[in-house]
Amino acid sequence: MTKREIFKHIDDGANFYVGMFGEAAHMEKVDKEFYSYVKPKAGEQGISFIYNVRINDLPTEQMKMVIDEMKSMNMPIWLDLLVPDEVIYIFSGKKPTHEEKEPSEDDEVYLAMLSEEKIEYQKNDHKIIKVHTAEEFAFWAQMANDILAEGRTDIHPVNHFIWCEKMGMKCYILYHGDTPVSVASIMDNNGIDSLEFVGTVPNMRRKGFAKAVCERAVSDAFADGASIITIRAINRAAARLYQSVGFKAY
Repeated sequence: MTKREIFKHIDDGANFYVGMFGEAAHMEKVDKEFYSYVKPKAGEQGISFIYNVRINDLPTEQMKMVIDEMKSMNMPIWLDLLVPDEVIYIFSGKKPTHEEKEPSEDDEVYLAMLSEEKIEYQKNDHKIIKVHTAEEFAFWAQMANDILAEGRTDIHPVNHFIWCEKMGMKCYILYHGDTPVSVASIMDNNGIDSLEFVGTVPNMRRKGFAKAVCERAVSDAFADGASIITIRAINRAAARLYQSVGFKAY
């Protein structure tokens, strides 16, 4: 698989991830001509995000109008990694340099693992639960919200159970003794998977729990037929965790 193909899968994973949030009764998912967005319905809580931006082939003036329109909505925007330099320049005012350099500690890092690169999963003594029921999902969602969203209801504990129930998402909870300490999940887009919602409760970090739950999630995904798994690390420290599991940075 070429590097460009891997970038395309990372982009697809990001767009699929955001779109999944709109698959719930309390959310709006809108596909416009040149982009899509999700947001919570009036009176509800949830993420707002613009994604699946499709402006690469537009004339420059029309491209500027669509970018201004998106920015006026005051939502975070995911631009694909493979967008042309012109789009990046019009969007940010900065010309990309395409330098090959090590990311700083605060940079996002994009990673992937191909099925032929997978590391043999070594079972450990940790109790790791794969979510099956609505009750288990509600508990997983609360943990993920507390760890990753400072308690905001980004993941609805009831309405987003459709992810597991009908859309093939796999969620995991790792226990230290009887205490739940770490979560992870796999979003399956027809065998092009992404590792998502990885986190550990603050007082139990740096003890190998996140690595253990990621290894289980990744092993299951490849066993279920994934050809590639992607992930977007929020910083270099997170990237080092995923590299220890077997992911390569791109």
